[in-house]
Amino acid sequence: MAPHIFTQIDEQSAVFKQPSSEEERLNALQALLACPTSSIHTEKPAPDILQVHETFPLPINEKRIPGVYHCGYHSETSYGATSYFIVHPEGNILVDSPRYSERLARKIEMLGGARYMFLTHKDDVADHEKWSKKLRCDRVLHLQDVEDTTADVEIKLDGCGPWNLGDDFELIHTPGHTEGCVCLFYRPLKILFTGDHLGKEQSELSIFSRYNRNSVSLQLNSVRKLLDVDFEWILPGHGRRAEFRDTQEKNAALEAFLTLQK
Repeated sequence: MAPHIFTQIDEQSAVFKQPSSEEERLNALQALLACPTSSIHTEKPAPDILQVHETFPLPINEKRIPGVYHCGYHSETSYGATSYFIVHPEGNILVDSPRYSERLARKIEMLGGARYMFLTHKDDVADHEKWSKKLRCDRVLHLQDVEDTTADVEIKLDGCGPWNLGDDFELIHTPGHTEGCVCLFYRPLKILFTGDHLGKEQSELSIFSRYNRNSVSLQLNSVRKLLDVDFEWILPGHGRRAEFRDTQEKNAALEAFLTLQK
């Protein structure tokens, strides 16, 4: 969050610029609240911190992808992964688990609650049980990534898919980071929610292979599958988002990335 304020040095986040406007100050305070390890601090308590809490979940781009939000409240138990919330007339979807917060739960309920909680893979489940009980939503996770802590999820995907959640959402099995990694493709808005499968590191696409828990070669094969998927946004669990002008630019970026891996 707030890339104009924070940067990465030796795989650690650091402040490289103090906020110089009200917008930058708000973004920095939002990052403070979202931080999974409470590592961001202010010299003095922010008098408006409660109002900043109320800004979550954050719209990502109201013009291009309306109804898609960044939840904030990243969880240390999910390695700081980003969680998203999708408002949809057939039922809202919580993508991966944020840190449980009554404030955030109240805001999500005001947006209509959630029908599904889609878990991209076993690393980013965090407080899934608390969210499921609060929102009374069905959790979705691939069977190969089910562990003791997720044994009671309501929907276990089996096989290679693809599967659908209603008319607009396709679930694409992308094994590699873990055996049961699955991406969520939101067809009408051309968004791919990738979990730990694919994101941006600095300005380049990355599969974060140093954190791979299964097979890098299998993960690269799964990236190649995405050449056939018509998306223009990558909303990842880790790393930065990617936005493309069109499918051609997306495929050029994927091909360039895959060529570098040979």
